[in-house]
Formats: sequence, structure tokens, C-alpha cells
Amino acid sequence: MNPEVKGLHHFTAIAGDPTENASFYVNTLGLRMVKKTVNHDAPDMYHLFYGDKKGTPGSSITFFPGMAERRGKPGAGMITELGLRIPENSLEYWKKRLEDEGVEFEAEEWRGRDTLRFSDPDGLLLRLVTEENNDYAPWGSSKVPEEHQVSGMHHVALSVQREESITPVLERMGLEKSDEDFDNLYFEAEDGSGVEVRETSERGRMGRGSVHHVAFKAGETDEEIENWRDKLQKIGMRSSPAISRKYFTSTYARTPPGILFEFSSMGPGYTADELVEELGTNFVLPENLEDRREEILENLPEFREDELDERKNT
Repeated sequence: MNPEVKGLHHFTAIAGDPTENASFYVNTLGLRMVKKTVNHDAPDMYHLFYGDKKGTPGSSITFFPGMAERRGKPGAGMITELGLRIPENSLEYWKKRLEDEGVEFEAEEWRGRDTLRFSDPDGLLLRLVTEENNDYAPWGSSKVPEEHQVSGMHHVALSVQREESITPVLERMGLEKSDEDFDNLYFEAEDGSGVEVRETSERGRMGRGSVHHVAFKAGETDEEIENWRDKLQKIGMRSSPAISRKYFTSTYARTPPGILFEFSSMGPGYTADELVEELGTNFVLPENLEDRREEILENLPEFREDELDERKNT
């Protein structure tokens, strides 16, 4: 049986200052910090994870603060938008919340839905989309009431010069092309999350506010991730060896337009090294870096965690 992705797993972007990044996603958007660690491949920078109470796959948004100094520019060969789900009755709540927090936004119709479009402090484009999602765990200490909380990723937008450079890949991943008549192609996964394809001739530049990669739910076991390696090679994409990221196992492959895709397992999850109640409150490292803990902490940039509302509420 051919493997198929079940939806979006997580999303990793490049940020600037870690305190500013955390303050926006925790204090303004009301997400929980579910993991505080380092980039396993470059431990001189933080890797910060946000999500729902448990960091459920599909709710996890992660950042590499300090990976780039200059701001990026969206363009072809890049992921240029992240859509987030909010409950059906929450649009007016979020309009007021964004206004109160001083976040400029546009109320915009997108694919026949009323949405709110805005950017984070580093310029990453975000869109709030009203769509119910029962596969998430509300976070009781959030500044956002449970009935209005962000409940996971809705979509990502891929900007490419030609649609046909990416659509065969998405189809062979098992995503279903929507037959709705809108300007851009849209592919939907089993869990309701999706991928929009936008054509553009604009050249982009990676930097702060750019997306490093997007990950898809690719299976429950490491064996299923190995199966994805074989499938990707048959599609003509060179994939990495299966790599354990402690919380899931992944293989990576760069698509023909240059966008990096990750194919991840569903577990063991962020509770592999912290209890649910403790998620994000400890600085955790993979075992191979644990003996360098003191050195790593000394070289990381300042991160003022006392400014996060969830820390005040815990």
C-alpha cells in the first residue's frame, strides 16, 4: 500500500529575538510554549516550540530565533503563509484582540471564507481561518479563552514559478486537489489541513520571517518513515536518512521548486522528556548534547522568559 500523508505535522520558521518571538506567540496568540531546546544541528541557537496543551501534531509551530539577521523576502520557491484554525464564532473576538494588542490586520475573504491576515514581529504572514477542529487540547493557562483558542494549523501556502513544478509531488503524497473554483490550486489532507499553491515570478530571500520547512504527518512508526524514503526516491526527490528528533522521526527532501519538506512520525511526542504539566518549562537537550549543557547555555542569546504570560499564570 502506498503511504499517504495525513496532514500538516509542524512548521518551522526563522525568527529574530527569542523574547519577542515567544511574547507574540504566547502572550498575543495564546499558544503554549511546549518545548524549549536548541537546534540539534546548530546548538548555538534556540529552537522554540508552541502549540496546544500537549503539542499535538498539527498544532506545533516552531522557530529558530537568531538563524538570520536580515529580514527575509517572500517569493518563488518558499512557503509564504501559515494558516491557523480558530473556532467558527471567534472572528470578532480575534479582531478585537489583535486591535488591543496593537497588531495591524486585514479582514479578507480567502477561498470563500472570512479571514484575518497579519504578520508576526519578523514579517511571517499569518492567516486566521474559521474552521472547527476537535483534534486539539485547549490550554487552560492561555490568555485566550478556551472557546476562542487557536486550534492548530489550517494550511500553508507554497509560492512557485510554475504550478506544475510542485503539483505532481503533492498528488503523489496523497493530497487531494480541490475542485472549488478559486484563483489558486488547493490540496487537502485527511485531517482537513491543506496546501495552497500560488504562482509568482517574484524572487524571494531567506531571512527573519521566512519559513525553514514544513512537516507532514507521515506515519506512526519509524518503518513508515523509511517507506517514505523509498517513495520520495521514486518520485525523483533525494531524501535524507531517517533522523530521530527525539519527539518524532523524520526524513527530509527538497522539492523541485526548492521548498524543504519533512515527513514525520506521530510520536513519541513532546512528553518524551517532560510531563504534560511541565511542557516548555525546562531547558531540554538531546542526549548527545547533554554533556555540553553549561557551554550551550552560556552561548545562547538572552531570553527573558519572565515576560511570558503563561509563566506568570503557572
